[in-house]
Amino acid sequence: MLNDIFRYKALIFIAIISTLLGCSSARVNNELSSVGDNKYDSEFPNKSVSKELKYISSTVKKLDVLAFYSNHYFPNDSSISKIMISDSLLKLYSVNSNITHESVSGTASVIYANGDNIGLLTCAHVIDFKDTVYTYYKTGNKGLRSISIKIKQQNHVSGLEAGEPIKIIAVDNKLDIALLIKKAIPFDKVVTVLKYPTGDINDLQWGSLVYIMGYPLGNLMVTRAIVSITSKMKSGTFVTDALYNHGISGSPVFAIRDGVPNFELVGMATSAAALETNMLVADDMFKDSGRQIAPYFGQVFVDNSKLISYGVTYSVSINKIRNFIRLNKMLLEENGFDLNYFFK
Repeated sequence: MLNDIFRYKALIFIAIISTLLGCSSARVNNELSSVGDNKYDSEFPNKSVSKELKYISSTVKKLDVLAFYSNHYFPNDSSISKIMISDSLLKLYSVNSNITHESVSGTASVIYANGDNIGLLTCAHVIDFKDTVYTYYKTGNKGLRSISIKIKQQNHVSGLEAGEPIKIIAVDNKLDIALLIKKAIPFDKVVTVLKYPTGDINDLQWGSLVYIMGYPLGNLMVTRAIVSITSKMKSGTFVTDALYNHGISGSPVFAIRDGVPNFELVGMATSAAALETNMLVADDMFKDSGRQIAPYFGQVFVDNSKLISYGVTYSVSINKIRNFIRLNKMLLEENGFDLNYFFK
């Protein structure tokens, strides 16, 4: 009887050990299968990525752009055309004028620092305000309704040392890429530069996991997203399910190749799917007054607003960014850049 009991317990013990060894073996095999395939990982990391993300956060900056416009309005029987515009004509024929401003916030990455030159990568639409904007009447003489002339633009990047104003060096509006330069006063503080290896959009697969670091709504945040393979990749754009919000434009996008800490820069978030709508708004003085409910008798403006379709975010590939830098080599060198110091 005792022998039977011991034999039964021994069988249970062997079964438990076999199960544990089997689970351990399956887990090891699963981990090995995701390492060494030279592909971007689609599974969540099995190690902490906090150290890598902390480093990335020190290279990502908040970019604020403010543009001031002098606006002039013409009567509805106006026959004034664009080629007729001059300072004297504006004074003589405009029935009203004012000064307004437009502001945009985004994200910029420090991708270069050598000597007193600091290079920043961001989206073209964040910094590219038109010099002149014309509107026309749709009826009557169909002449100019208004003209808005940019009189000043301020580009500010938080967290950089004092120096000369930020200058726009190169822009590609089609790809939505811009490179900025900041000439800083010599200082002791070291500027952290984004020097992770650059990757390849062609190595992204269905389900590849990426990290995006930026300033949505002015807050430094990181998010994870999943890549979808679409026809846009042929033009150098890839799509993720990141919950895009205002301010994330210019945020660097990273993928992990064969496990932590092998982060690679694969692109830059540029835009989200959105629906456009027009709405009537009051002038700036009324909007800034703080009144919630009050009769309004001032000028009414039409404002174009975009409603974000969350969960569809577009990014330009690192392949296009590298090519953009190569194409602007001469321009960059004229401004003191050494291409050997870009990326890793």
